[in-house]
Amino acid sequence: MSIHLLCLTSDGGVPIFSKKKGDCENLPFSTIASLNGVHMFCKSQSVDLSITYLEDGMIVWKEYDGTLMMIGIARGIPEKVLRSLMDYSYYAMVFCVGIAAIKKIKNIDRFKRELKNCYALIDQLMEVTESDFFRFTEAVLCSESMAMLVKLNEFSIQIGSPFCSILVRQKIACGTEGWWDLDIVDRKLLMVLLNASSTIQQDVPVFLPKKSPGIAYRFISIPITQGVSICALCGAEPPYDKLQALSQQFWMNEIDLLITAEQNYPKNYPATIELDPSILGFLLLNKEQSKYVLSRNVHQTSTGKRTLSGNHRLDILRTFFHQSVDTMEDMFREGEKVINLEQYWCSDYHKCHALLEDQNTLCVLYTSVIPTHIMRLITQKTLNTLISDKDVCW
Repeated sequence: MSIHLLCLTSDGGVPIFSKKKGDCENLPFSTIASLNGVHMFCKSQSVDLSITYLEDGMIVWKEYDGTLMMIGIARGIPEKVLRSLMDYSYYAMVFCVGIAAIKKIKNIDRFKRELKNCYALIDQLMEVTESDFFRFTEAVLCSESMAMLVKLNEFSIQIGSPFCSILVRQKIACGTEGWWDLDIVDRKLLMVLLNASSTIQQDVPVFLPKKSPGIAYRFISIPITQGVSICALCGAEPPYDKLQALSQQFWMNEIDLLITAEQNYPKNYPATIELDPSILGFLLLNKEQSKYVLSRNVHQTSTGKRTLSGNHRLDILRTFFHQSVDTMEDMFREGEKVINLEQYWCSDYHKCHALLEDQNTLCVLYTSVIPTHIMRLITQKTLNTLISDKDVCW
């Protein structure tokens, strides 16, 4: 797998940044200029050049706001993932400097300096390209989430922000209605900002690309315990010190609840839920709120010709989703309705099964010895078990 991500000005082809990941060399400026020149020539002839395919990869061009040209060159990843990476890299630029600075670039050198904080976000996006789901934010299932949500709504009123969430190890345990009403692009970039930072404690001005690209919010992150933090979007007031003191005071009596919720990590689902012994791991996605839970069955060791490590299990689930479930869903869609509601993968070492039901998709990784016709029943039962608990926010 290799990726080159290039950003230039649309009118003059001046490089803004050039990033790479994987087994590839830095591109010389002459190559970058040629790639941009091809697009400019096609544009002058009223031809839309958006993609060309290589023997083992692709080159994608996309212009943003008439001022920026993004070029992506990739091998070993789907086109959909590359386009998402390019879009989110652009959104990360808006996130850091605002749409006004991008639509009217007055000074290239100053613009590059203003983007300094953006590069860490783009690096983080590239780092997780193979393992991430760009259209979803990661969540955790815990039996304490409904009780936490009640307190979070009270806290939201106290600080005057409708956009609040509780994170357990950087995964969303629960969020206010306003938090889930935010566009997935805005929520995703807030999570990327936290993951790219060396500290959980944050007080950062951000431009939300979808909700508020022209006016900055303050993104606040306050650690309550070692693995639990409160996130909120605020205006200029109140100051961080006041918010921190208020948070510590408000959540003081709920520490035991938060510590219990943290114990769901790293399984990411409640200890009260027992998975079928044939399950090695699962990926649960909710399209309505654009969130997902990824977990492996820590009580199960793989059987058969080859042992699958925990990380390998999760990699298989990601690959299964990207290459089969997500692709087939686009192909078998009629309007808002998906015709094909199931997907199977079978190999000598493992089996995968996916079930689409309403707004939820469950992908399950099974041992290779399970009979194929049994997978549907177990997947259906597992989905009902995971989402039916009224104490779990899903």
